Amino acid sequence: MDPLISIKKIKFPLPSDDDKRADEQRIRDSLGLEPLEIPISVLRKIPSNTGSDISCIVGRSRCGSKLIDISAVTSYSVALDLGSTNLVAALYDNVLRRIVAEAKVVNPQTRFGSDILTRMHHSMSGKAEDVCRSLMEGVDAVINNLCIDADISRCDIHALVTAGNTVMSHYFLGLDISRIPVSPFVPVVRKPGFFKASDLQIGIHPEALVYVFPNAGIYVGGDIVAGLLASGIYESEAPCVLIDVGTNAEIVIGSRDWLLAGAGAAGPALEEGIAGIGRRADSGIIYDIDIHDKGTVCRTFDNAPPQGICGSGMVSLVSELFRTGIIGSNGMLNPIHKGVFRLDDRFAFTISCPSGEGLIIEQTEIDNFLRSKAAMFTLLLVMLRSVGLRFGDIQKVYVAGALGNGINVGKAVGIGMLPDWPAERIIPVGNSSLKGALMIIEDIGLLEQEDRITNMITYKHMHDDPEFMKEFSGAIFIPHTNPELLKI
Repeated sequence: MDPLISIKKIKFPLPSDDDKRADEQRIRDSLGLEPLEIPISVLRKIPSNTGSDISCIVGRSRCGSKLIDISAVTSYSVALDLGSTNLVAALYDNVLRRIVAEAKVVNPQTRFGSDILTRMHHSMSGKAEDVCRSLMEGVDAVINNLCIDADISRCDIHALVTAGNTVMSHYFLGLDISRIPVSPFVPVVRKPGFFKASDLQIGIHPEALVYVFPNAGIYVGGDIVAGLLASGIYESEAPCVLIDVGTNAEIVIGSRDWLLAGAGAAGPALEEGIAGIGRRADSGIIYDIDIHDKGTVCRTFDNAPPQGICGSGMVSLVSELFRTGIIGSNGMLNPIHKGVFRLDDRFAFTISCPSGEGLIIEQTEIDNFLRSKAAMFTLLLVMLRSVGLRFGDIQKVYVAGALGNGINVGKAVGIGMLPDWPAERIIPVGNSSLKGALMIIEDIGLLEQEDRITNMITYKHMHDDPEFMKEFSGAIFIPHTNPELLKI
């Protein structure tokens, strides 16, 4: 592997009457890297007491190598998932070649709206600078948390690799987003590439390399490209599927020969937008539930007291509500069951977890979830049909995002969110966007594979697809008005 950042110790020979090379040339000759960029800030740090060993921090990009710093003894890189809801980062030790800290902060842009469209509306109403600035405040905060946890200086960070959807990447770069949501739907840049940290005013080493993953279209951003890199679908001989459920649901079907991507609004009901108790997967968040006559069993991350429910927990809850008859196939709460009560003018259900208080789910929130599961299943169904495939033709299913954290495959299948795939065929991959960013830090040679992935993707527009609209209504029911569609 060829790491993004490497530390090279070189002999820095003394000049003499027989060796009158400039200091800069002696460094170049000792490193043996061409082309090699040496910034003026590094030239100013060349020690006057030459003749000793010096440690060089060297970064690699598509254009060659860059001498980022000299005489540094520690070096780190940051992988950053630019999520529309959360910013998630990992600190990678370039010397030890391992992750040494992880951090997450809520994306400050949420104060302008929980969804991307609302934020773009604010930007196009004269608040673009404010929306961009708020994101960079979040980026600064998550980097600061990493540095505190690892007890390092910001100047020890020599690279940052980030992946996010097309709009988030544009906000990160301070680019105009006004043409993205309107015809002909054109971004400013498709393959942003490498930048210098100081040019983006990111508080790390000023000469640090900043790499932004490419987008393959308006609806297929760098987070999906990173996810495909992490899952390895692009190298598979048989067709596979990547399902990434976050604020939206993105699905990619394909193999080493082709990739078809589609997106739909299936995500909000699987995250914080799920309900008042909806949360991202974290300590104390419910990821699985069993409802019995003698009580309810709530499984939480870290076995901590229940504080909310994540996407996989909601899948499990709805499955259990249906299995026990608390809701019918239409998702309506049955008021005769214990735990169902009237809340103002609507019904709600109390999740009676031991040590959990105030955990309720309302009828409207169940309805929203069922529309989301319907959108996700229908998106998958229609996309497969469009390329002449059946569910049984899929070799592996990689599940990322909110749905992939602690998912109970049997329950997801039982409510019709997924077809009847066997559990061993479904592979949770966690934060695939972050994993893809880390892979670039570990091996810059993967940029070639990333280019291949980006060029392979074809996007299928689903918003006004007549077959999608026809199939959607049946998928709202549990498991489906036509259960035969779920079989593989």
